[in-house]
Amino acid sequence: MEEGHIPDEAISATSSFDVKSVGPQNARVRQEKNGGAWCPKEVISRSVREFLEVKLPSEHLVTHLETQGRFGNGQGQEFAEAYLVEYWRDTLGRWVLYRDARGDKVLPGNTNTYIANKNELEVPFVASRVRFIPFSEHPRTVCMRVELFGCAWNEGLVSYSANRAGSHSSIDSEPDPLEDISYDGQIERRTMSGGLGQLSDGRFGPDDLNIDVSTEAYRWVAWLNDSLGGHPLEITFEFDGLREFTAVHLHASNSVTRGVQIFSHALIYFGLDPERFQANAVHAAPKFLNMTVNDTSRNITIPLSHRLGRFVKVQLVFSAPLILLSEISFDSTLVDTNITDELFEEFYGQESQLDYTMRPPLSNLNPDNVQKKSGETTHARKEVSPASSAPSEQAYIGLVTGVLAVLAILLGSAVGLVIRRTRKKDLLHTALKGPLPDKRATINMRDLRMSMSLTPISTGLVTNNSTANPNTLSKKNGAPGGPGGLYGHVVGDETDSETSSVYHEPFKLPNSKQEYGCLLKKDNLSKSGEYTADFTSVNSFQEEIKYSSQSFYCLTQPLRPPTNSATFPAPTKQTPSKQKTPGTPASSKTLQGPVSANLPPTAPQENFYAATDIVKTERREQHFTPGRFTPLLLPEQTPAGAQESPVFEFPRHRLRLLEKLGEGAFGMVHLCEADAVPECGGKRLVIVKSLWRGCPESNKQEFLRESRRLAWALRDPNLARVVSLCTAEEPICSLIEAPELGDLPTFLKEGSEPNAPHPVSYGCLIYFATQIASGMKYLESLGIVHRDLAARNCSVGRGYSIKISDHAMFCNRYEADYYVSDTKARLPIRWMAWESLLLGKHSCKSDVWSFAVTLWEVLQLGGGRPFAELTNEQVVENCSHWYQDNGHQRLLSRPAACPREIYDLLNECWRRHEAERPRFSEIHLFLQRKNLGFVPPPTLA
Repeated sequence: MEEGHIPDEAISATSSFDVKSVGPQNARVRQEKNGGAWCPKEVISRSVREFLEVKLPSEHLVTHLETQGRFGNGQGQEFAEAYLVEYWRDTLGRWVLYRDARGDKVLPGNTNTYIANKNELEVPFVASRVRFIPFSEHPRTVCMRVELFGCAWNEGLVSYSANRAGSHSSIDSEPDPLEDISYDGQIERRTMSGGLGQLSDGRFGPDDLNIDVSTEAYRWVAWLNDSLGGHPLEITFEFDGLREFTAVHLHASNSVTRGVQIFSHALIYFGLDPERFQANAVHAAPKFLNMTVNDTSRNITIPLSHRLGRFVKVQLVFSAPLILLSEISFDSTLVDTNITDELFEEFYGQESQLDYTMRPPLSNLNPDNVQKKSGETTHARKEVSPASSAPSEQAYIGLVTGVLAVLAILLGSAVGLVIRRTRKKDLLHTALKGPLPDKRATINMRDLRMSMSLTPISTGLVTNNSTANPNTLSKKNGAPGGPGGLYGHVVGDETDSETSSVYHEPFKLPNSKQEYGCLLKKDNLSKSGEYTADFTSVNSFQEEIKYSSQSFYCLTQPLRPPTNSATFPAPTKQTPSKQKTPGTPASSKTLQGPVSANLPPTAPQENFYAATDIVKTERREQHFTPGRFTPLLLPEQTPAGAQESPVFEFPRHRLRLLEKLGEGAFGMVHLCEADAVPECGGKRLVIVKSLWRGCPESNKQEFLRESRRLAWALRDPNLARVVSLCTAEEPICSLIEAPELGDLPTFLKEGSEPNAPHPVSYGCLIYFATQIASGMKYLESLGIVHRDLAARNCSVGRGYSIKISDHAMFCNRYEADYYVSDTKARLPIRWMAWESLLLGKHSCKSDVWSFAVTLWEVLQLGGGRPFAELTNEQVVENCSHWYQDNGHQRLLSRPAACPREIYDLLNECWRRHEAERPRFSEIHLFLQRKNLGFVPPPTLA
């Protein structure tokens, strides 16, 4: 409009206040011709319909619209606050009212007479004529200047028809966000025909699948296998004439975690009539690496070998419950010929002459071997010569030779690998030789005994036995990122917080690096000046290794060794050069080495935190006393200023047993319903921890002491509180809050299913993580270490509230998440920080590590287990690489629903040096910013 490509005679209107001064020919944006705009004769209101119509020189794909009021060289005062759009296409034969992805038909207009407002169309449309219809709730005089943006529609595609799209199994369901929301043809109960929509608008769907379309258009169109009765998905394309096709491009989702996968194979038919197609279809079965692992969407190109046709029928065979497509386009050229009866008969008569035995291998589809024989392309206008057998025999001989060569190479590699592994077999047990470059606590390696006979990880993760030198540290500082893991697909590097389809806060925040970089880029020197070494960053290592997840932890207090067993002397300050490597133990249960003869007779026995016969080391938490009945490490004394509140006695007859959850060394854990719990009122669910009947009096006193300390300590809305005790008679028990909706992993799995009663969006996931961080921030302020932070220890209540508990290690359903060591300690080794597993060091910063694993679980919708493909021994071996800092450390992969800035946060929490990890107060502040504006769904509020 502005540049004059559309002539005045192509612009019309229903009426004009004055045709010469404010007629439709003056409605060009940023032009001040005559009166300066188009002004309809009538005053605009809801009951008045006036429009400005623009006739385009040909069909165009319209992507943006722009409007402006009448400035009139400073004299104008009229503008349209809102407007509607209708468009026409000759093949449609009717006007279509434009609606955006949310179904809204009113587009925002202007706020003054001089500033133009440009609207990006969420769902572009193809049109030859466009109408601008000013809209106002109240009577208003309006004037408009307009502009259209887009490109000429040269695809030749007239329409496509298919089964009605959508992810609902019932066609009569509510509006489906995975329907073809911009389709402008005829939509019947089960079919759609004669129109164009999202499959042809040139816009591609994102890798992240987030069905919540409240904020932006959803670019995917879905078809459910069940709704088609197990038949292939069939889409028929009509073109403007006879065309020669060279390729078809399909953009398909491969989100395996949501039951979506690219089609197993495609059949493409060509015809001159919509009811009749040639029998010789192009057959293709695309093959990609990691199709069942990597959730990244795929661009699939299928060569069509210059086939002719006006109608193209594409059949896609399901390989999963859903097929999701966002775009289908063809490479074609118009054939300048008329379709006569002779051509029609010749076209369909050739199918009997074609030999289909040369169909290409399904995994090797390319333009040179599709529908070709002896170098000649077969299509309607060419003769088909018989194929010679010589090329087939030569190809067969070449194939056999290649296979034999590959087998010989593999055999040689296997022999070399066996020799290499044999030479290193005796060295695997010394994985922790290298000294920790931490000047705060130099470890005497003679006191660190271990037995490492681990199964090497299949990715080539081999223990490095060279001594780590703190003065010669690697300088690799890779940026986190990389493809996804087994359960969740990973957003590509281009999918940042501003472009991802997952939930975003309503206001644009600064770059993620700036947002919390100040709290993550910490000085290597702590306030006490204890840390002086700069540790190598291993954040880039996950770019080379991809996997998913699993877990383990500790329930009971580790058993103390017998009084006559060998113990280690206290660590002494030494330089790394003077440290000795440990000798190989003769037995996995007998510790060999010097026995401390200089320890005072009254010295307390040392506790050993053991894991799979791998590491036993002296505990260093002298100011903490581990509880026997909880994994939490509580301070010996009540912190100054803390008020110890009384714990109410609860009548046992008001407890109704619902379910036995499990048992431990001290007693049992049950889920019960309590009537009239103090401070709650009415009935509510509680977790009941009870001692065995007839247990020693010392156990009873310790249990009561810990329960009372937990009662005053856990007084945060996001922590499960001890609400009452039953001490009048045995068995003695304590009552702990149990939210109504169950544990977090189960809630996430159920919420991710179609038609779930409690749907879970990305905003919910970050809302959960924010609450977990809030509860851990409270524990951090009291100096309390949880030691078993995981999704299984989080429960969901009304309003999507989260409460952190400590009972999961006692539950039978979580037995697989814990490893029971030779000292009977239950260890969640897949959630533990490396220093906790190998050195027995527990702190709030080790809880930060576990929090990152927990957040990873949440983003996996409860369906992933950390390091799922690794054995327990391999998990510990990975920790040894963290200890040595040898560059072979493995990180959890980036989940499907994890934006870049959240994954950056996870990597900061997994820093090797605990001083470089953020505090929970900082994590909580960051997540709060990411969750601004989120309100829990009203169904649970």
